[in-house]
Amino acid sequence: MSRFILTKDFVGKAFLLLTEVHDQVVRNCFFADFVTPDVIWTMAGSAHSLAGTRHSLQSHMDATFNHLRRRLQELIKFVVTKIIVDTERSEDGWWACIEAKGQATRKTGHAYNNDYIWLTRWNDEGRIAEVRYYFDTMLSEQVLQEAGNTMGLAQ
Repeated sequence: MSRFILTKDFVGKAFLLLTEVHDQVVRNCFFADFVTPDVIWTMAGSAHSLAGTRHSLQSHMDATFNHLRRRLQELIKFVVTKIIVDTERSEDGWWACIEAKGQATRKTGHAYNNDYIWLTRWNDEGRIAEVRYYFDTMLSEQVLQEAGNTMGLAQ
């Protein structure tokens, strides 16, 4: 039996790393230290180009974060506004829900302010094994289209 217990404080400290937008090494600690390489990452929805389930951190990064990042002047700063943690371990791990505001500047100079919900399943080593990700998909599509990008759009 694992001695790890997921707490609001633990989740908050992990997500604090995503507020870093100037030091990529510090920011990457979130993914290296708190996300499994074989994470199951689902971008909710079906009518946008970022939708789908990926079965590794790298495939998720390539299909979503890196894709959107090319349309922004800087990394998205995720500011947590609410954390809810299931106090009992489920059969498949520990669950937490994180609400965050995402802030960046588009290459057009306009603000990119999005709202996010990360429903996360954590393993007994304190790493995220699954993410169900909810956000303003229309805003993301608008940003992807601003530069005339058609790569990766749903058919």
